[in-house]
Amino acid sequence: MEKIFETLALVAAIFMGVLWLASPAAQADEPTTIAKSQRDEFACPGMHAEWLDAHTVQCLREKP
Repeated sequence: MEKIFETLALVAAIFMGVLWLASPAAQADEPTTIAKSQRDEFACPGMHAEWLDAHTVQCLREKP
C-alpha cells in the first residue's frame, strides 16, 4: 500500500513540474503580445494602432 502512495506522489510531482514548465511565466523567450495585438485589433480594425498614452489611440492605415 505504501508503494502505491509513493508512486502516486511521484506521478503528481512530475505532472506539476511539467505544468510549471509549460506556464507562460517560465517561457521568458517568447513575447507576450497576444493581449496587446487583440487590443490593437479591437481599437483599430484593419489598421495599425499607435498608442499615444494609456487611453488615446491613433489609427493609421497600413501600406499595402
